[in-house]
Amino acid sequence: MKSNILVKGLAFALMAGTLASCSEDYLSTKPVTSLSTNTVLGDENGIEMAMNGLCRSMYCQYSSRGIGDYLSFNGESWFQMFYGDILGQDYYSNLYAQQIGPNFQWVSMDMTQGWVPSVAWGYCYNLINQANMILSNVDNVTGDEAKLKRVKAVALTFRAHAYSRLMQTHAPRWQDSQNGEAKTIVLRLQPGVEELPLVSMNEVLNQIYADLDQAIALYEESKVGRGGLIWMPDANVAHGIYARTALVKEDWATAADHAAKARAGHNVMTAAEYKGGFAEPVSGYIWANAVDPDGLAFWAHGSWFACQGTYPTLWGMGSGAINYELYKQISDTDIRKELYFGPGKNLRRPLNNTAFWNGTICNPVNMDISGNANMNISVSAWGKSMIPNGDEAKWGLPFKAKQSGGEDKIVIPFGAQVKFWGLDLYGSNSFPFMRAAEFLLAEAEAQYHLGNEPAAVELLKELMAERDPNYSADKSGQALLDEIRLQRRIELWGEGHSWFDLKRWNLPMDRNPWIEGDVNSNNIPKAQELHMKPSDHHGWRFAVPKREATYNNAVRLDEVGL
Repeated sequence: MKSNILVKGLAFALMAGTLASCSEDYLSTKPVTSLSTNTVLGDENGIEMAMNGLCRSMYCQYSSRGIGDYLSFNGESWFQMFYGDILGQDYYSNLYAQQIGPNFQWVSMDMTQGWVPSVAWGYCYNLINQANMILSNVDNVTGDEAKLKRVKAVALTFRAHAYSRLMQTHAPRWQDSQNGEAKTIVLRLQPGVEELPLVSMNEVLNQIYADLDQAIALYEESKVGRGGLIWMPDANVAHGIYARTALVKEDWATAADHAAKARAGHNVMTAAEYKGGFAEPVSGYIWANAVDPDGLAFWAHGSWFACQGTYPTLWGMGSGAINYELYKQISDTDIRKELYFGPGKNLRRPLNNTAFWNGTICNPVNMDISGNANMNISVSAWGKSMIPNGDEAKWGLPFKAKQSGGEDKIVIPFGAQVKFWGLDLYGSNSFPFMRAAEFLLAEAEAQYHLGNEPAAVELLKELMAERDPNYSADKSGQALLDEIRLQRRIELWGEGHSWFDLKRWNLPMDRNPWIEGDVNSNNIPKAQELHMKPSDHHGWRFAVPKREATYNNAVRLDEVGL
């Protein structure tokens, strides 16, 4: 049998982790080693280690280098940020704009030899192959039946998750899928690299539903909890993947049902929690990576995206900024607006809001506003005031301070964020893969499409009670749908949803530029302006990598228009 480079390219490494099922602190559980396949899959302890290794594959060091090698690809948080936000319009990262060049402009999205589609493909099939290894062996293992059911449920959840991600990247949007009959990806249900053809979107979606149905039943039968291990999936996570998949399919009744079940037992983050740094899990978290100060180092999510992260500090490129066109749609009484620096903040005299469009104050190349002394004082004071709980000893200062005697590296962009913080030298944090607010908003969207506008309004009120004391949910019809979408963009900003949502909503993507002296313009450098219609780039559909067709003779790229 021929070897599939892409499936094997992201190494199948079963990194084991010790179980701490009685512990309430998931931080106490750390992956410790690598084991052979025979050892891992041979008995109850081994297959539980394989399950932990599969979980850990969502957040580990994949690439050997940083720059030029997908900027420290670490698994799920990188997948969410790059595919869900960096390629979109609501999150602007000057760091990524400068470092990935043409790919920031979607150049290789529909190229069969481009790394943008290939990395997503390889990551997802790595998870699928690991899950299939477990699923092909778990029924032959003797031991505690409840624990083994949990292992099987986790593997099924992961396989469904990986295929749901591929539906977001490599499948057409539902409106363009010929009612789901369009060919999409390879459906692998056994370990290895058997030559298999591309299958329809419906076949993949049906398999995801079937896997999740079985996983949810097994979680219920098992009764084995995850012991505080936020990085391990459970029934809530399975329901969450179900809801996400149903949104892709526009299966509104299924989406509403599973979105409600996904957030059961998890409260919407309070205002204080939302402003707490997104570095430690709270009740609103459903699924997240573990904080790992000893493991990922420069590959940690916070190294790249925390407001005091390592790379934004060292390279002076900024840790991300909110699109000003979204920022100005946030109510001034909404606590989420406090987390971004833009017009309306307290500026030091003689500056006013027009300063943001003054080329001597806001650098047109990278949107840096820290070069002007008065602006720098203003943004520094604001940043210090936004330290979670005022605990400077724990968090340090956002953006650091400009260096004296020469190298002024720090970039504070127009729209700079203090939503995400890191906990240590490398910016380790617990980045949310899922949280309750996502599914509240998913349920609201689904209820709207089911014709139940009052239920959608009540869900909005539930969220906004923690966000804006002056909020009024008085919209109906298209205006209500637009409001649900707007609140989703604001609430989940920087958490990896923007591009995926625009795609399934069949809406254009517009990075409108900053224009000197025009206070109605945006905060994106002219060089990074980008406009994409829903029909562009193969309908926002990533290419099936050429290597898959090269090493899998059953794949025909012409079936997906390539």
